[in-house]
Amino acid sequence: MEVPSILFSAVRCGIKAKGPDLGLVFFGDGMDWLAAYTRNRIKAAHILYNRRVRGPARALLVVSGCANAFTGKEGVEDLGLLSKRLSELLSIEEQSVLFASTGVIGKRLPMDKIMGALPSLVRGLSQGRLEAFADSIMTTDTRRKIVVREDGALRLLGVAKGAGMIDPRFATMLSFLFTDCAADRKALKPIFKEALKGSFERISVDGDLSPNDTVLFFFRRGDSIPMGLGDVLASVMRELAYLIVRDGEGRTKVVHVVVRGARRSSQAERIARRIARSPLVKTAFFGSDPNVGRIVAALGDAEVPFDPQRLEIMIGREIVVRDGKETRFDEEGVRGILQQEEFEVTIDLNHGKESFDIYTTDLSYEYVRINASYRS
Repeated sequence: MEVPSILFSAVRCGIKAKGPDLGLVFFGDGMDWLAAYTRNRIKAAHILYNRRVRGPARALLVVSGCANAFTGKEGVEDLGLLSKRLSELLSIEEQSVLFASTGVIGKRLPMDKIMGALPSLVRGLSQGRLEAFADSIMTTDTRRKIVVREDGALRLLGVAKGAGMIDPRFATMLSFLFTDCAADRKALKPIFKEALKGSFERISVDGDLSPNDTVLFFFRRGDSIPMGLGDVLASVMRELAYLIVRDGEGRTKVVHVVVRGARRSSQAERIARRIARSPLVKTAFFGSDPNVGRIVAALGDAEVPFDPQRLEIMIGREIVVRDGKETRFDEEGVRGILQQEEFEVTIDLNHGKESFDIYTTDLSYEYVRINASYRS
């Protein structure tokens, strides 16, 4: 699907060891936009810069391989220089350029390389280069992440990157959403936030929170919300989030952790996140080890009051905990469930009606290998 007046481009300027590492989106008409950023107290330079931008966006420049995070005021000033040059090449207002970046933290952008590549990046703009753009924003990703939805007159496409440092609230995750629908920004903002809560905020690969997490949603300015836009937006974001987990660094399993029967949803969320982040639980998943004690220990460490005597835990459809103790379950049957590429772990506190679910991955030797040499 192509969205009229939105053009894409990508080039390699030598930041990454291979592949394109600069991506550009150009909006023929000014687009309104909404943003969500990391909750890490350290914010990448592009977040600090974007927060200064007011009014419609005409371009988005994405740098891959260098996070430009923890680079002081100089990191933000570098983006000002790039904005000035890009606005000259595109004949647009200087304050209409947005940025995103991903990669190694603590390094400033290689400005000479980027500046030298901007003319060819602009010359390459085309409606047909969405896949090239998706490739250009990847770091340790093994596959591009693109989701397209058409529902009558509604057209929406989403692009994301992310494989590690994933724990949105957010993660080393970038996601960009585009539609040619016209919508009222103020009315759309709570719909956007709700879609975030049901998608990118319900995944975890390693429990680490990046300074660079960014979600940008571009749309035309209007005075109402098109019917169905919220549902389409939520659907696209959920699928992108799932694709990130599926591509988790070193992943061999995708695990759906469901906590129900809580008094409050916040309590269910705390337990689900604690289990999803536990290295011991995740390594047990990797080894297909039906070590129920790993789950129980993480659950008890979530700082949520509950009565262990009411607790029930299921792996797949096998009940492994009931009445405050481990049951006599079929160990080989549970091991078989854990050997599947995807499975579900359900925790029922039997205290209330609130629930929360999250997707996570196992923790493998490959994850350690990737991150032990990330800078080399």
